[in-house]
Amino acid sequence: MRVLFYSYPSAFQNPGGGEVQLDKTMQYLRQAGVDVKKFDQWNDKLEDFDIFHVFGSVKDCLGLVRTAKSKGVKIALSTIFWSDFRRAIKETRSFSDRAGLLVRQAAKSFFPAFPSARRELMLASDILFPNGEGEADQLARYFAVDRNKLFVVPNGVDGRFRNASPDEFIKRYGIKDCVLYVARIEPRKNQLNFIRAMKSFSERPIVFIGAPVSDYEDYYGQCREEASKNMHFLGHVEHDSTLLEAAYASCSVFALTSWFETPGLSALEAALSGANIVITDGGCAREYFGDMAIYTCPDDITSIRSSVREAHEAPKNHQLAEHVFANFTWDKVASKTIEGYEKILNGNS
Repeated sequence: MRVLFYSYPSAFQNPGGGEVQLDKTMQYLRQAGVDVKKFDQWNDKLEDFDIFHVFGSVKDCLGLVRTAKSKGVKIALSTIFWSDFRRAIKETRSFSDRAGLLVRQAAKSFFPAFPSARRELMLASDILFPNGEGEADQLARYFAVDRNKLFVVPNGVDGRFRNASPDEFIKRYGIKDCVLYVARIEPRKNQLNFIRAMKSFSERPIVFIGAPVSDYEDYYGQCREEASKNMHFLGHVEHDSTLLEAAYASCSVFALTSWFETPGLSALEAALSGANIVITDGGCAREYFGDMAIYTCPDDITSIRSSVREAHEAPKNHQLAEHVFANFTWDKVASKTIEGYEKILNGNS
């Protein structure tokens, strides 16, 4: 089995969860004995591989998927998709951007078989890997995708985040028992509403880790302008850095109040570290965390504030850490991915 990984051209320019998902899936597939590499457009020939695995259902991937299809290569697509009307209406963007989101959401809802690059990408694929049952339901509902193509592969987490020490983070920044928010800074991640909710919370330190996404520097500037003095912006921290482990270990509450998450790799990592989790009610986080996290409405300032307060006052819940470790480590993700590969190679899709 030879597998070639691919994503849209601008991937890794503003690295986030999707890029971590690609890299970690590759790492653990290799450990399981699978021959897998990232696509090199200058040297690789698609026909030399059994499976072309695409990460992200983005129209920029369609051209190469068409080529792979014409050469008889099996195509797997990690869809990394979620959509809802609430974000389209209320996300912090320009009116024209929100109108475009709303039109696209309405089109998917009322005309799921309407031609689009994203739908063509899904139809051309031999198997789709949504991160949860909720995402799978959306793919079937919004794109009229055959449910037999849908094969849920959850997101994963590194075992290294379990029992990490906070010492490195505390030594560098002098911060402990903070409220931590780890995500790229952009409207979808909803840091601005979180900042507004936390202004009157307490003097407890609130830490943001993540760099602004290209084209959203104005949003980042607004976040900095509205932040109070106890809010700290630390910028990007490399995913493999021990400083990231220490940051999770040092926080008492981890928050991710995005418009949606499936479920958010940083939330899985923080949960494994033992933090109490406050997470958006948009997406399929409940499939991962059940009743062991606190869910909040991303457009409700009062809900965000009260959820963080509840998490802050609650004792540490180690049950969630054990649940994540038992079910969502990357080796389990790799095993499930291999199962999906074998399904299409054996002609069962």
